[in-house]
Amino acid sequence: MESTSSFLESVKKARNYGIGEFLEIIGELSQESTRKGLLGRKTKELITFGIALHKQCERCICIHADDAKRQGACEDELEQVRRIALFMRSTPGKDEHLWKSWKRSWQQFVLTKGAVKPRNRELIALGISLIMQHRKHIRLHVRAARSLGHEPGAVVEVMPIALLMDGAPALSQIPSLVKALEKAEN
Repeated sequence: MESTSSFLESVKKARNYGIGEFLEIIGELSQESTRKGLLGRKTKELITFGIALHKQCERCICIHADDAKRQGACEDELEQVRRIALFMRSTPGKDEHLWKSWKRSWQQFVLTKGAVKPRNRELIALGISLIMQHRKHIRLHVRAARSLGHEPGAVVEVMPIALLMDGAPALSQIPSLVKALEKAEN
Protein backbone atom coordinates (compact mmCIF):
# COMPACT_ATOMS: atom_id res chain seq x y z
CA MET A 1 0.00 0.00 0.00
CA GLU A 2 1.31 3.38 -0.97
CA SER A 3 0.04 5.17 2.15
CA THR A 4 1.73 2.60 4.39
CA SER A 5 5.10 2.92 2.64
CA SER A 6 4.95 6.74 2.73
CA PHE A 7 3.91 6.54 6.39
CA LEU A 8 6.92 4.30 7.12
CA GLU A 9 9.20 6.78 5.34
CA SER A 10 7.73 9.62 7.42
CA VAL A 11 8.39 7.69 10.62
CA LYS A 12 11.99 6.96 9.56
CA LYS A 13 12.59 10.66 8.89
CA ALA A 14 10.87 11.64 12.12
CA ARG A 15 13.41 9.84 14.28
CA ASN A 16 15.82 12.70 13.52
CA TYR A 17 13.28 15.42 14.42
CA GLY A 18 12.82 17.25 17.65
CA ILE A 19 9.77 17.08 19.88
CA GLY A 20 7.93 19.76 17.89
CA GLU A 21 8.10 17.73 14.73
CA PHE A 22 7.07 14.59 16.62
CA LEU A 23 3.98 16.38 17.89
CA GLU A 24 3.06 17.37 14.34
CA ILE A 25 2.84 13.75 13.25
CA ILE A 26 0.59 12.69 16.13
CA GLY A 27 -2.48 13.72 14.14
CA GLU A 28 -1.40 11.48 11.26
CA LEU A 29 -0.60 8.65 13.63
CA SER A 30 -3.96 8.77 15.39
CA GLN A 31 -5.81 8.69 12.07
CA GLU A 32 -3.64 5.79 10.95
CA SER A 33 -4.55 3.73 14.03
CA THR A 34 -8.21 3.54 13.11
CA ARG A 35 -7.88 2.97 9.37
CA LYS A 36 -7.83 -0.45 7.80
CA GLY A 37 -4.38 -0.77 6.34
CA LEU A 38 -2.23 -3.85 6.12
CA LEU A 39 -3.79 -4.82 9.44
CA GLY A 40 -7.53 -5.26 9.70
CA ARG A 41 -9.65 -3.45 12.26
CA LYS A 42 -10.11 -6.61 14.35
CA THR A 43 -6.34 -7.12 14.64
CA LYS A 44 -5.89 -3.47 15.60
CA GLU A 45 -8.57 -3.80 18.27
CA LEU A 46 -6.92 -6.94 19.67
CA ILE A 47 -3.63 -5.03 19.89
CA THR A 48 -5.42 -2.15 21.64
CA PHE A 49 -7.13 -4.58 24.01
CA GLY A 50 -3.72 -6.09 24.87
CA ILE A 51 -2.29 -2.67 25.64
CA ALA A 52 -5.34 -1.81 27.78
CA LEU A 53 -4.86 -5.04 29.74
CA HIS A 54 -1.19 -4.27 30.31
CA LYS A 55 -2.01 -0.75 31.48
CA GLN A 56 -4.75 -2.20 33.72
CA CYS A 57 -7.19 0.49 32.66
CA GLU A 58 -10.60 -1.04 33.44
CA ARG A 59 -12.51 1.44 31.28
CA CYS A 60 -10.15 0.88 28.34
CA ILE A 61 -10.35 -2.89 28.78
CA CYS A 62 -14.16 -2.83 28.58
CA ILE A 63 -14.24 -0.44 25.63
CA HIS A 64 -11.68 -2.34 23.57
CA ALA A 65 -13.04 -5.79 24.40
CA ASP A 66 -16.43 -4.61 23.15
CA ASP A 67 -14.87 -2.97 20.07
CA ALA A 68 -12.93 -6.15 19.29
CA LYS A 69 -16.15 -8.17 19.54
CA ARG A 70 -17.89 -5.71 17.20
CA GLN A 71 -15.04 -6.30 14.75
CA GLY A 72 -15.65 -10.06 14.93
CA ALA A 73 -13.33 -11.22 17.71
CA CYS A 74 -14.54 -14.27 19.62
CA GLU A 75 -14.10 -14.96 23.34
CA ASP A 76 -11.21 -17.38 22.59
CA GLU A 77 -9.31 -14.56 20.87
CA LEU A 78 -9.88 -12.22 23.81
CA GLU A 79 -8.70 -14.95 26.18
CA GLN A 80 -5.55 -15.43 24.15
CA VAL A 81 -4.85 -11.69 24.29
CA ARG A 82 -5.27 -11.88 28.07
CA ARG A 83 -2.61 -14.60 28.14
CA ILE A 84 -0.28 -12.48 26.02
CA ALA A 85 -0.70 -9.60 28.47
CA LEU A 86 0.07 -11.93 31.39
CA PHE A 87 3.10 -13.27 29.59
CA MET A 88 4.40 -9.77 28.95
CA ARG A 89 3.87 -8.81 32.60
CA SER A 90 6.08 -11.74 33.59
CA THR A 91 9.10 -10.26 31.79
CA PRO A 92 12.18 -10.71 33.98
CA GLY A 93 14.34 -7.81 35.03
CA LYS A 94 18.00 -7.62 34.12
CA ASP A 95 18.86 -11.29 34.74
CA GLU A 96 20.06 -12.59 31.36
CA HIS A 97 19.41 -16.25 32.24
CA LEU A 98 15.81 -15.48 33.15
CA TRP A 99 15.44 -13.44 29.93
CA LYS A 100 16.66 -16.37 27.84
CA SER A 101 14.27 -18.71 29.65
CA TRP A 102 11.39 -16.24 29.20
CA LYS A 103 12.22 -15.88 25.51
CA ARG A 104 12.20 -19.67 24.94
CA SER A 105 8.87 -19.96 26.76
CA TRP A 106 7.45 -17.10 24.70
CA GLN A 107 8.56 -18.71 21.44
CA GLN A 108 6.85 -21.96 22.46
CA PHE A 109 3.68 -20.07 23.42
CA VAL A 110 3.57 -18.19 20.12
CA LEU A 111 3.68 -21.42 18.13
CA THR A 112 0.95 -23.23 20.09
CA LYS A 113 -2.51 -23.61 18.63
CA GLY A 114 -4.87 -20.80 19.40
CA ALA A 115 -7.50 -18.41 18.16
CA VAL A 116 -5.02 -15.62 17.37
CA LYS A 117 -2.49 -16.29 14.60
CA PRO A 118 1.12 -16.48 15.84
CA ARG A 119 2.18 -13.51 13.72
CA ASN A 120 -0.59 -11.40 15.26
CA ARG A 121 0.39 -12.52 18.76
CA GLU A 122 3.76 -10.95 18.02
CA LEU A 123 2.10 -7.67 17.07
CA ILE A 124 0.03 -7.67 20.25
CA ALA A 125 3.24 -8.26 22.23
CA LEU A 126 4.93 -5.49 20.23
CA GLY A 127 2.17 -3.04 21.16
CA ILE A 128 2.68 -3.88 24.81
CA SER A 129 6.48 -3.67 24.37
CA LEU A 130 6.20 -0.15 23.02
CA ILE A 131 4.32 1.09 26.07
CA MET A 132 6.68 -0.87 28.32
CA GLN A 133 9.52 0.98 26.56
CA HIS A 134 11.40 -2.30 26.48
CA ARG A 135 13.94 -2.34 23.64
CA LYS A 136 14.74 -6.05 23.92
CA HIS A 137 11.08 -6.86 23.54
CA ILE A 138 10.65 -4.43 20.67
CA ARG A 139 13.54 -6.07 18.78
CA LEU A 140 12.29 -9.58 19.59
CA HIS A 141 8.70 -9.00 18.49
CA VAL A 142 9.58 -6.99 15.38
CA ARG A 143 11.98 -9.71 14.23
CA ALA A 144 9.45 -12.45 14.97
CA ALA A 145 6.54 -10.63 13.29
CA ARG A 146 8.68 -10.13 10.20
CA SER A 147 9.86 -13.77 10.19
CA LEU A 148 6.23 -14.90 10.48
CA GLY A 149 5.30 -12.94 7.38
CA HIS A 150 4.25 -9.44 8.39
CA GLU A 151 5.44 -6.67 6.08
CA PRO A 152 7.30 -3.71 7.62
CA GLY A 153 4.24 -1.52 7.07
CA ALA A 154 2.08 -3.88 9.12
CA VAL A 155 4.59 -3.71 11.97
CA VAL A 156 4.60 0.09 11.79
CA GLU A 157 0.80 0.15 12.08
CA VAL A 158 1.21 -0.90 15.74
CA MET A 159 2.86 2.43 16.64
CA PRO A 160 -0.21 4.67 16.20
CA ILE A 161 -2.17 2.31 18.43
CA ALA A 162 0.51 2.54 21.14
CA LEU A 163 0.50 6.32 20.76
CA LEU A 164 -3.23 6.54 21.27
CA MET A 165 -3.05 4.35 24.35
CA ASP A 166 0.11 5.80 25.92
CA GLY A 167 0.94 9.17 24.34
CA ALA A 168 4.41 10.64 24.69
CA PRO A 169 6.04 7.64 26.39
CA ALA A 170 5.14 5.51 23.34
CA LEU A 171 6.22 8.35 21.08
CA SER A 172 9.72 8.05 22.50
CA GLN A 173 9.89 4.48 21.15
CA ILE A 174 9.66 5.41 17.45
CA PRO A 175 13.46 5.32 17.06
CA SER A 176 13.60 1.87 18.70
CA LEU A 177 10.89 0.57 16.38
CA VAL A 178 12.57 1.95 13.27
CA LYS A 179 15.95 0.56 14.35
CA ALA A 180 14.42 -2.87 15.05
CA LEU A 181 12.78 -2.86 11.61
CA GLU A 182 16.07 -1.94 9.95
CA LYS A 183 17.88 -4.76 11.80
CA ALA A 184 15.13 -7.24 10.87
CA GLU A 185 15.73 -6.39 7.20
CA ASN A 186 19.43 -7.32 7.43
